[in-house]
Amino acid sequence: MRKIGILNALIIYFQFFTRIPINKMFKDPQREFNRGMQYLTIFGLVLGVIEAAIFYLVTFLFPVWFAWILILIFDGILTGGFHLDAVADTADGMFSSRSADKIHAIMKDSRLGTMGALALIFYYISMIGCAVIISQHFGVLTNVLLVAITIMNTKTGISLVFFNIKNADAENGLLKSWGHISKGKMLFDIGVFLIVTGAALGLKGLIAAILSFLFVPVYKNWIYKRIGGFTGDTVGAFADIYQVIFLLSFLVVIRLWILF
Repeated sequence: MRKIGILNALIIYFQFFTRIPINKMFKDPQREFNRGMQYLTIFGLVLGVIEAAIFYLVTFLFPVWFAWILILIFDGILTGGFHLDAVADTADGMFSSRSADKIHAIMKDSRLGTMGALALIFYYISMIGCAVIISQHFGVLTNVLLVAITIMNTKTGISLVFFNIKNADAENGLLKSWGHISKGKMLFDIGVFLIVTGAALGLKGLIAAILSFLFVPVYKNWIYKRIGGFTGDTVGAFADIYQVIFLLSFLVVIRLWILF
C-alpha cells in the first residue's frame, strides 16, 4: 500500500475531524485516512497546540479554571462536537439493556436519549472538575501543556482502539471503510504520545499516560461483549472518554506522588 505524506495526512484529518475549511480534494479520502493513521497523534498534537495557544491567550482575561471551560466550548465549536455525538449515541445504545441488534439501531437513531444526555453531562462535569483541581495546583504553563496533551490523546486513543479491531458489521461497517491500523503505525503513534507527554509533563505525566493505556483493553472487551465489535460511534466515543481517563490518571499520580 502506498504511503501518504504527513502533510496530506494532516490535511485530510483536519477536513475530517474539524470544521476548518481546507480546499483540497482527495480521490479516495477513506483510503487516504487509513494510509496516514500513523500520523493521528501528530495531528492531535497540532490541533492541541492550536487550542493550547488560544487557552493561553484567554488566561490573560479570565482565571485559568474558566479558561478551561471556554476551551471546552471552543473545541466543541471547532470540531462540531464530532466525538461528543458519538459519546451520546454510544451511551444511549450500550446502556439500553437491549440485544446487540437493538443497540445498533439505537446508536443509529439521531435522537438524543436519556443516557446520551447523562453521558454528555457526566463528561463535562468530569472535565471541568479535573480542570478546576489542576488550575488550583499548577501554574499557567502546566495548564497550557495539559490542554495540548489532552487534545492530542483523543487521537492516540483512536489509534489504540483501531489496533486489532473487530468490526460489528464486516460487510458495511467501520472496517469496510477504513480497514485497521498496523502494529507499526500504532507503535509510532504511541511513541509520539509518550515522548511528547514525557517532555511536556515529566515523569508524572509519563506514568499517567502509561496508566491510561490500561483502560483500553477494558473498553474494547466491554464493547466486544455487548455488541460483538466496534462501530464508528464506539470508536469516536473512546476519544473523549480517553481525555477524562488521562486527566484522572494524572491527578491520581500527582496525589500518590505527594503522599509517598
